[in-house]
Parts: sequence; C-alpha cells; structure tokens
Amino acid sequence: MDGVILRSVTVENWKECIELQVHHDQKDFVPSNLYSIAEAQFYPRAVSLAIYNDEGQMVGFTMYGVDETSGKWKIFRIMIDQAHQGKGYGRAAMEAVIEQLAGRPDCDEILIAYKPTNEAARELYAHFGFAEQGVRDGLARARLDLEKGQDGS
Repeated sequence: MDGVILRSVTVENWKECIELQVHHDQKDFVPSNLYSIAEAQFYPRAVSLAIYNDEGQMVGFTMYGVDETSGKWKIFRIMIDQAHQGKGYGRAAMEAVIEQLAGRPDCDEILIAYKPTNEAARELYAHFGFAEQGVRDGLARARLDLEKGQDGS
C-alpha cells in the first residue's frame, strides 16, 4: 500500500460507496455511508469523499466539514471497508484529510469525536497528534492544533 486518493462522492460512485461496510463488531462506531452521504446534504460546508487505493479501487469513505457548534473544521467520518482494513489505508486517508484541511487558511485546528471504546480510532488519532479533550454526550472529543505561521502556512 503506497497511498490513497480522495475523490468526491458523486452520482457516478455513491452506490459503490454505500456498499462499503466495516466489520460487524465495528458497526456501533460509525454510521453507514448511506446515512453520512444523506446527512452531508443538509450541511453546506460538508465534504464527502470516497477513499481509493493506488489501483483505483474504492476502499473507504470520509466526511469532514465545519462543526455547527464550534465553527471549527471537524472530521465527521472515516471508515475503511472490512475487506481493506489492516493495509494502512486508514492511516493514509487520515494523513490525506489532515493535509487537505491544513491547506485551508481558515483551519487552525481539527476536531474529531469517537466512541470511547473504539481503541483503534483512539490510537490512530493519537498517532497524528490529536489530543483528547474529554468525553461529552457519550463521545470522546479530541483536537489537533495546526501550527501555522503568521502568513497562514
């Protein structure tokens, strides 16, 4: 596995995207992609992306946008299909999403939330420097500070 490519969810690929599934024991950790794609339609700053491997095969889904409560950029979803887990795609996708958000001049931190029992997510996010901020409404909250100079870079 060398990397991933993020592409918009479109009329051409959304049906393939909603077929992606996590393992049965992970279903409580993330809503279905169908739900996420539908939810994104109601938030003008939400971005739904399909995750592809270098061979052009769809392996996952991610969604980020501006959190309505805080006004900060937030990664709302990230999932890798059960058939493609353990191959480094989750880590590569997180890196790609963080890179996209870090390139935005209005993004100085990234928020994320996850179920406290999701150890794989906790470890992945910690690897990228997300610091836990506590648990609220049944979700662990974490944030990543993006160090930017005065010129925004």
